[in-house]
Amino acid sequence: MDTLFLKFQKRKHQLSGLENQVAEYIIGNPQQVADMTIDELANRLYISTATISRTAKHLGFKGFQELKFSLEQHVAKQQAAAAVQGHSTQDLIWFKETLQKQLDQTFDGLDTNRLDLAAAAIAKAGMIEVLSVGGSLTLGIDAARKLTALGKLANARIDWDELRSVSRALTADDLAILISLSGETIHIVEYATNLSEKKVPILAVTGSPDSPLAKMATYLFTAPVLPIYFGEADLTSRTALAALLDVLLIHYADIYHH
Repeated sequence: MDTLFLKFQKRKHQLSGLENQVAEYIIGNPQQVADMTIDELANRLYISTATISRTAKHLGFKGFQELKFSLEQHVAKQQAAAAVQGHSTQDLIWFKETLQKQLDQTFDGLDTNRLDLAAAAIAKAGMIEVLSVGGSLTLGIDAARKLTALGKLANARIDWDELRSVSRALTADDLAILISLSGETIHIVEYATNLSEKKVPILAVTGSPDSPLAKMATYLFTAPVLPIYFGEADLTSRTALAALLDVLLIHYADIYHH
């Protein structure tokens, strides 16, 4: 009972037996007492209004009205906290179920043959460039780091102009891994077009199987992703895309890395 409860605990020894009964009723029924007049509370407890006033003062309030005000504040805080907690719990349950469904569908859509072909392309590649921008940028950086740890010459650049230059410089002996949630980001489509013209193998990881990027991919891996926006803010989870990349790299490591 926050402040009121603390006051009761600290001042309990100062209360008479009757006052203790009043205080315990107040503590146990804050909503009802907040809606009562002092006369109504007195009638409910079969005591005098003077006893109630005296109890309020012994609890540290100037009188019953100040105690009532404290109760009203407490009840309002509790109701607000309950509303927020309920909403937050619903959000968590929804997000958990949505994310689990995306991961299940992602793994259900994988097959060993495609993983084998992609792993072979990674093993064969002289240079691997991971191209990603925006919200998918960190996925690219993480993938390049893991490839480097596995002994591959891999980069993930963050400058758009550098990415454009790289997309024009790679050869058919290299491999480009392109990561894009929508598969239609203007820069990613431009890079994919450049790579296609140079006959560079493209391993695409995207949330859209019908996107321009998907159509230019040599090796295509897709994950169902639900876009989540709050106004202009993109809060879409890319967990399923990250899982795809991890599965692919683990599969490669299991076969080729010794």
